[in-house]
Amino acid sequence: MLSGQSAGGNLAAAIALKLRDDEFQPAIKMQVLIYPVVQGLDFRLPSMIQNDGLILERAGMAEAVGFYLEGNNNNKEAYLNNDHVSPAVKKMKVPYIDVTHLPSKYLVNYEKPSAETGNDTMWNELKDKLLNPYFSPLVADRLDGLPLSYMFTAKYDVLRDEGFLYAHRLRNAGIKVEHDHSEIGIHAMLLFHESLPEADVVFQKLIKFMVDNLYVWKP
Repeated sequence: MLSGQSAGGNLAAAIALKLRDDEFQPAIKMQVLIYPVVQGLDFRLPSMIQNDGLILERAGMAEAVGFYLEGNNNNKEAYLNNDHVSPAVKKMKVPYIDVTHLPSKYLVNYEKPSAETGNDTMWNELKDKLLNPYFSPLVADRLDGLPLSYMFTAKYDVLRDEGFLYAHRLRNAGIKVEHDHSEIGIHAMLLFHESLPEADVVFQKLIKFMVDNLYVWKP
């Protein structure tokens, strides 16, 4: 089993893809992704705007991605404005990140970012990294062959939408997905499962899911 939350969720999802691609045996039976980071293309998703500053900040995400991809945060503003992506890519008929697959209630008052802006030079320098499925699993060409997946998302989390979209793509690829979503949750809420009753409920459901799907009892 592979498991991780937030940046750790990114690593878990990426490793699951790499092990699939390498045809690693024995195959991984389950991936548990808890509010994972699964893309670096769109920093203006509805959840990024609606929940900015609730534990996790949009600017902090941009800085983290900048350091991860470039070793610095010199281009933080470009990431925040989605200017690190070429206008031509933003206009593609089949977008890498399609917000229409999000619950409609999260699209209320959402304004789609401009597809007219973008830095072609920056995009050409970073596109191989930004489109690498081992960094951005959400934009992988194919997601078939991955293991049983558990996804946890929280309403008041900047990473909410990419979790929803990844769960959607996994299902479309024929992967069995258990998606547990908290309508009152925030980023990192499961860290407080010993003191926060709502988090404990989610934690217990997660443990039960893992036990039910991993543990084989033999008399």
